[in-house]
Amino acid sequence: MAVNWSELPKDLLNLISKHIDSELDLIRFRSVCSNWRSSSIPNHHPNSTIEFPLFKAPFLSDSINNITSFCKLPKHSFFLIKPPLEQQQQTLVQPWLVRITQTSSGKNKLIHPFLSHQYQSPYPFHFPHALDFSKLSVCHLVTLINAEPLSHDYMEPEKVVSVTCQGKKPIVLATLHSIFTPVPLLLKCGDDNWKVIPDILTFSLDVCLFKGKPYVVDKVGRTITFEPDDLTVQLVAEPFVDGAGGRVKFLVENEGDLLLVDIYEICLSYYLDEDALRIYVFRLDEKEKKWVSLTSLGDRVLFLGNGCSFSASASDLCVAKGNCVIFIDYMKSGNCVFHLDQDRLSPLSDYPEYFNLFWPPPEWIVKSCISS
Repeated sequence: MAVNWSELPKDLLNLISKHIDSELDLIRFRSVCSNWRSSSIPNHHPNSTIEFPLFKAPFLSDSINNITSFCKLPKHSFFLIKPPLEQQQQTLVQPWLVRITQTSSGKNKLIHPFLSHQYQSPYPFHFPHALDFSKLSVCHLVTLINAEPLSHDYMEPEKVVSVTCQGKKPIVLATLHSIFTPVPLLLKCGDDNWKVIPDILTFSLDVCLFKGKPYVVDKVGRTITFEPDDLTVQLVAEPFVDGAGGRVKFLVENEGDLLLVDIYEICLSYYLDEDALRIYVFRLDEKEKKWVSLTSLGDRVLFLGNGCSFSASASDLCVAKGNCVIFIDYMKSGNCVFHLDQDRLSPLSDYPEYFNLFWPPPEWIVKSCISS
């Protein structure tokens, strides 16, 4: 006798929904039928915001918890909307890379993947149609915490990560952006006060989550993590042997490995050429506690820019090959592709299969939205 899945017991449906980690999967679960929707919890992973203290330069650590002004840092989720399976082999049919966040009123908002404000981009970004994720093939790439640009009077939170271990208080780790002082590292556990982590890293350049722990890397490659249980600090990678390092660094999780992309700005120019940047990719050797140079990413593509870093497969992107780094920087060095197998830098516009991932939306998506 066939089982009618729509009539599963409500307590079982509720229990299943509590074990769904992805917001997208929870949306799909609740979209099956009215019984599944009413029996499951609406969202046990709320897109809550983090209240972050606003600091004026120069940064004074002893006044960290006397701040009365705060900004809210929303979560941003990155999705790859893929064409139907039967169209993925067609050369002119491409996916669309989008970023979705929530407004202060709780509504979802579609924005450019690498831009917080539209004035930063030479391209308009307005999509007047509704996107029904339950009817589209969607791949969730990453969820990050991003800050909106603040007044020049304040030091902006450069990168923020938050992790909640089972049964534990949430841990928030943040770095500040300032041209006046070295970037301090701030830590907050649960409802405790913010505190400065002194003398751990000389110049914190990026933070990320890896295997459920917050990781931090400094200018010379020294990398640490915090144990969620007692916040003890562990060294996970020694500095680079030569003690050097680029001014821009990105930590990226890629298929179970932690990668470090080190970017040297050789020539600050609005006109990108092969000598403008030097890009190096490393993989963390956890046993040896060092960064190991990588010459191949296989079919993976790394996306970096504006406080964002994530990876995707060439097959999901519907491109012939991966093994490259996409670096988006509208304000300084321009948008470029770094090919690991050729050790070569190229303008992003030379590769329409990547250039058109962000804007405008593919024609097949517009048609599907209109028809539905």
